[in-house]
Formats: sequence, C-alpha cells, structure tokens
Amino acid sequence: MRRSLEEIRTIANRAAHMTRADSAEAVVISSISALTRFAGNRIHQNVTETDSQLSIRAVLGTRTGVASTNRLDNEAVARCASAAVDAARHAPKDPDFPGLPKPAPLSIPSRSLSLLSMYDAAGRARAAAEIIQQSDARGLVAAGTVSVNDYAVAIANTHDVDASMQTDELRATVLAMGEGGASGWGSFLGRDAGSFLPAQLGSSAATLAERSAGAGDLEPGTYTVVLAPEAVADILDFLGYLGFGAKAFAEGSSFLVNALGTRVADTCVSIYDDALSPATIGISFDYEGQPRRRTPLIEGGVAIGPVTDSYFAAKLDRPDTGHALPAPNPYGPLPLNIEMQAGDATLDEMIGSVERGVYVTRFHYVNVEDPMKVVLTGMTRDGTFLIENGRLSTPVRNLRFTQSVLSALSDVRAIGSKRQLCGGEGGAALAPALLIGHWAFTGQTG
Repeated sequence: MRRSLEEIRTIANRAAHMTRADSAEAVVISSISALTRFAGNRIHQNVTETDSQLSIRAVLGTRTGVASTNRLDNEAVARCASAAVDAARHAPKDPDFPGLPKPAPLSIPSRSLSLLSMYDAAGRARAAAEIIQQSDARGLVAAGTVSVNDYAVAIANTHDVDASMQTDELRATVLAMGEGGASGWGSFLGRDAGSFLPAQLGSSAATLAERSAGAGDLEPGTYTVVLAPEAVADILDFLGYLGFGAKAFAEGSSFLVNALGTRVADTCVSIYDDALSPATIGISFDYEGQPRRRTPLIEGGVAIGPVTDSYFAAKLDRPDTGHALPAPNPYGPLPLNIEMQAGDATLDEMIGSVERGVYVTRFHYVNVEDPMKVVLTGMTRDGTFLIENGRLSTPVRNLRFTQSVLSALSDVRAIGSKRQLCGGEGGAALAPALLIGHWAFTGQTG
C-alpha cells in the first residue's frame, strides 16, 4: 500500500527542516500503480507497483542542490538532506534565483479515492474482456491497457509552505487491428468511473478498424481536415511544450515572443491551463507548493502569456501561475492541464460541411521542424478517411504531414461542442474536435 497523506506530509516537513542550509524544500510522492495489458485478444500482463520518493532541494545563498531517495526512514532522509547540501556547495551561483516561495492560499478538492478498489485485478480484467470482446466478435485483434494510478503528494519548505493532496486516475487504451493493416483506436482518461464504458470504447475502436479496411492512396496536397480530439490533443501538447512555458519564452524560442497581446489564432480559439477543472486530473498545486491557477494562454485568438513558476515569475516580472515542475528539470514551468474552449458544432455537422477533405483520428510519431512557428511533422494513424460531399467515404492509407500549428489555428472553421480528456503520463489535454481549413499532407507513410 502507498503511504498515507499524513505520513508523507510529516516526512516532507521533517526533511525540509533537518536540511542544514539557508533554506530547503522537500517533495514526497507515494503511489500505487496497477496495470493490466492485453494483446492478441487475451490478457498477458498484470502488474502492481508501489513506490515512495523523496526529493530535497537545499539552498545556500543563490546556489541550489537537489538529492533524492526512495528510502524514507530517518537515516536515509538525513543522508539525502546531506547530499542535497553537498550538491548546493558545488553548484554555480545563480544571481536570478529569487529564493524559495512563501505559502499561498490553496484550493484542495475533496476527492473520494475509489478507483483502485473498483478496478482491482478482477475489475481491470472484466474491463479488458469487454473491450476485447468487441474486436473478437468481428474477427479483429485487440491490444491495449487498463490502468489505475493512486498517489499522494506532499511539499514543504522552511518558509512554511505545507501542501499535500491525494488523487487517482483511470486510463484505458485499445488498438483494434484487421486484415491489410486496418486499425482503429480508442482511449479513456479521467477520474469519473461512471464515464468509463469499456464495451463502448472497444466498439468504437473496432468500428474504426472495420471502416479502415481496404485503404487507398491520396495525392499529397493541402486539404480541409476534421481532427478528432486525440489529434487536437497532440497539437495542444506541442503548443504547451514549445511555446507556453516561461523558460522557452525567456530564452526567445517561444512563438509568444513579441506576440503578447497580438492575434496568433482565429478569434474562436481560446486555450487555457486549468488544473482546477473538474474534468481534468492531477493535483491542484505545483511542485513548489504554490496554487495552480487557471491561466489564459490564448484568448479569443490573442496571445496572453506563458505559465510561470517562482523563478521565472521573478525573472520576467510576471505573476507566479503555479506551474513549477520538480527541481531540477530542463524544461522550466509547463502547462500540465491544457484545455481548448469548446464550440457549438457536432462532429457530424463538421464533417457535413466539408465537400472534400480528410478526417484524422490521431497522429503518430510527431516531431518538431520549427519551434518558433510550431511547425510539426508526423503521420496520421488508426483511422484516416477521405471526406466527400459531407460524409466519410473511403479509408486512406496513413499520411505524412508537415504543418504549422499556428497557421492551422488561424483557419479554424468550427469547434466541437464535446471535449475529450487525452494525455500520457504527467499531463492531460481537454480537447474538442476541430474543422480546419487547410492542412498540408506531403505523402503516404508507405
């Protein structure tokens, strides 16, 4: 079992205050993760992992050092504190370091942690079986996962920061595969077990795989596209990583540089980071124990600003938005709960308005060509279709693309009224479907 919230809170406070430095910060994370994996229409792996980790940041003047351990007995904590101080002694001075932050009022949602008991090994097996059955009954092969992560975080520093919270999340994925490379994808991410419908998830992926059979070629070119939420989530993730963080902004590598207060996207586009949204996952404070605030990034198409932590808030003379990652890290503050504001269109209405275009379920193997213009290159995957005369017509073999996200978001024709929570480890994006006027496909994937 993972350690209790009160236990890790006590450890964090003890670790911070026993560190012999000018000031110190301690972060303790205790988790239990359970995963059931299936492939070839059968479960082949079932694992549970329990772990607790402590990280201590010691401050000597403007020098900082970090040490960590996954042993939390008193002797191990003392050794970790000593190692953090030793690291600080050997670190270079940083004249921009503002010191560790002071406490700020926190909003800690009260959450009933029930997912781990609902989706124990038997519960995950039942969910996997329901997903698999949808493919098996249609002569398809399914592979995927059902997993639960239950964790608690406590952060304390010698300036009286004392933040702690426990939460959980449920994830499921399925890839349905048929003859000739036909495939369909489905995923679920969230805390609401009532919204997780395994049979429906499996059926959706299987239907996409069936419809993908016999995919043909499509000439390279620029097409109108309807992007499903999974594909839009990829766009939002790259915007967050490349442009919405204060480190990239301070270093001049973000598209927000010289763009604040100007229009960078269509007026219907508004993007926020909001860890307090009931639809998202994660904790409501950052890894310095500061409140994560609902932060506008692009509002009505206008660039508002990056997310910050205490270091970059001081460096850029901006408010601390509460987006610190665990120290040290090479990324600086990043948005972990991005959402795009929903529109009023249904998916059928978006498809119905397109005379000739492409429907994309999700992207794969996406890389960056130009961070300043957010030019991405990658492939479509697991359900790509030609749209003709307002309906999905023939399936298309997966396509390569090279496209500026900013250019695409400046030509948004409609935004979906329903949003889906998508994401990998460490973050989530609440994304609607999008109808975009132009998207550049450069060829087939082979």
